Amino acid sequence: MKIKFLFLMIFMIATNAYADCGYNLTTPVFIFNVGDTNPTTPGNVTIERTKNNGVPCSNFFLAFTKGWAGNYSRRALNLSNGDLIYYNLYKNANSTGVLKEPSDIGSTNEVLFGTIAKDQIKSLTYYFTLAPINAGSPPRSGSYIDVVQVQAYSGTYTNINGWEGYKDLYVYINIAKFVSLSLVDTGGVYDASKTSKTLDFGELEEDEQLAFDTRIVSNAGYILKVSSTNNGYLKRTDGTGTNSLISYDFFVNNSLKSLNSSASNPVTIASATGRTPSGGAQVPIRVQINSVTNKDPGIYQDYLTLSVISND
Repeated sequence: MKIKFLFLMIFMIATNAYADCGYNLTTPVFIFNVGDTNPTTPGNVTIERTKNNGVPCSNFFLAFTKGWAGNYSRRALNLSNGDLIYYNLYKNANSTGVLKEPSDIGSTNEVLFGTIAKDQIKSLTYYFTLAPINAGSPPRSGSYIDVVQVQAYSGTYTNINGWEGYKDLYVYINIAKFVSLSLVDTGGVYDASKTSKTLDFGELEEDEQLAFDTRIVSNAGYILKVSSTNNGYLKRTDGTGTNSLISYDFFVNNSLKSLNSSASNPVTIASATGRTPSGGAQVPIRVQINSVTNKDPGIYQDYLTLSVISND
């Protein structure tokens, strides 16, 4: 009996094969320090061609992967607490043309490309833009990281000659500790421009009260302190003696706080750790006038200084 063997040979032709044009990529680490304005910022990648290998190697393009987000709402991760901050990479300085992977590139506005000769080095610019940050709830302080692959191809994105390799682009976004306070009407929202408050009692009467809110926004906790120029007294302008002093009570969250000696030793009146809630932490403050009996007529005033520092 004869036995026949059949050999099935399968040849696989891979598209985007390695073409060996001798492209070398350099992707400097991109570091962005978050501040008040956060302008669009350029970064660069460099490509060098070391081999000849014909005309197909003279055209190249660079594709950018999605990073850890897995989509084009790119984001960086705080490895210590898992918080995220969003950003993107663009072709244009006006934050248009999101740079994409080869399969997603739909136009020349979404890819870096050019021509390159043997032994030539070219530097190409991309643009980093941080997504808007909610001023009322800033991300926690720390370093945020993402890793995007920059992939080099010979040919054009519509006619790929071959894959030439990749380099990781490390994106670091650094957020410093931030704390800010505003003085607003009771129930008012945080407003960074409101940093002073006048309580005008008019003609002083015993037990008269006025109130306001301190709103604190922080990504690293806070300690709120207060000092009184007259250590808890309203003092008559140019007056001297006890008849020119009117004491008042100072309440924080309905808790009475002593301002004795606070002119030289500010008193802690509130504190918290971590990031404040959206819109900031609310610290209600109320001032109540004590006895005005036998006080000399005139204008009485005191100056309070509220200061806040990070707690974490």
